[in-house]
Amino acid sequence: MPAKNADAPVDTALCRRCQEQEVVISIRTEPVCKYCFSKYVQTKIVKRMETFRVKNSEPGKERTLLLPLSFGPSSTALLYVVSRHLKGQIEKTGRTGFKLHVMHVQLPGESGSDEILEQVKQRYPEHTYSNIALSSITSHDSLIPSDFQQTTEPAQSPEEKLTAILSALPTATSRADATGIFLRKLLVHHALTLDSGAILFSDSTTRLSERVLAETAKGRGFSLPWVVSDGESPFGIPIYYPVRELLSKEVAAFVDFIEPSMAGMVVRNDIKPAASMKNTTIDDLTRQYFAGVEVDYPSIVANVVRTTSKLQPRSLSEVEQHCELCDMPLEGQAPERSRVCYGCIRTMPQVSA
Repeated sequence: MPAKNADAPVDTALCRRCQEQEVVISIRTEPVCKYCFSKYVQTKIVKRMETFRVKNSEPGKERTLLLPLSFGPSSTALLYVVSRHLKGQIEKTGRTGFKLHVMHVQLPGESGSDEILEQVKQRYPEHTYSNIALSSITSHDSLIPSDFQQTTEPAQSPEEKLTAILSALPTATSRADATGIFLRKLLVHHALTLDSGAILFSDSTTRLSERVLAETAKGRGFSLPWVVSDGESPFGIPIYYPVRELLSKEVAAFVDFIEPSMAGMVVRNDIKPAASMKNTTIDDLTRQYFAGVEVDYPSIVANVVRTTSKLQPRSLSEVEQHCELCDMPLEGQAPERSRVCYGCIRTMPQVSA
């Protein structure tokens, strides 16, 4: 598509960038057409994938990257863009810089994931796939602190064990916190088992902003540099966030524009206030807050991540011990006195012995 003429008068009814197509959406405050918007989104994501260019890989020894797929708009958008990026690499060089393993983790109470994943496989048969249950983490003793294991019985099924562990936690926030931690630990475990070169999380700048405030409120402010940083992580495998420069609303709109449609492969979880504040988690509150902020003040959302990214994490080579539960480095705590971080002590006191 030809670029707009800089000397021509701007038609406000047309896309600000190409001046040819009708406006369908605004990029922050810039009205653009579908083509320019899609190009903007894909460019933002691909630029974050520079580490995995073809020139950085050996022929026949391409790294495998793990892409967790929740079926939400963000992970679906990431899968779409990365798949197109891989096809582009093949067209230009005859090979790719990496391979993709797509993994879906079924959360408690979730249904229908097998059918959706089958649709994804048919659309992108070039990747490898896994569909595992979060409850399978109870089969790995090394991933579950001994305090949690004491709440289960040997004869229980993995689903029953996970239910027992979460039910023993005192608040909705602690249960949500544990679920998120177990999800990450299980993904990291399988990524290492698959000898993956990195994990590609699909957190948008909105989602990362939510996590910054939520983790701070939970007492894990020390972990913020690793919460938003690309590259080395405390989990034993590099972590990347290719969607980190896009708002959640932009990603959701982008998925709607994809052709052929992926509507049947996307599960949207609308943000709804809990019926009781007792059941509202810290994560819910930050999600509700940023859902409103990104509509009228998108720059505030972006500044949260941008500012946090300036924090310098402690060198992991200097870390002597990690939290037994969340795997974050234990800051200034003697191994003989503590094996969990301050945040885990606050939200899940039964593991602070």
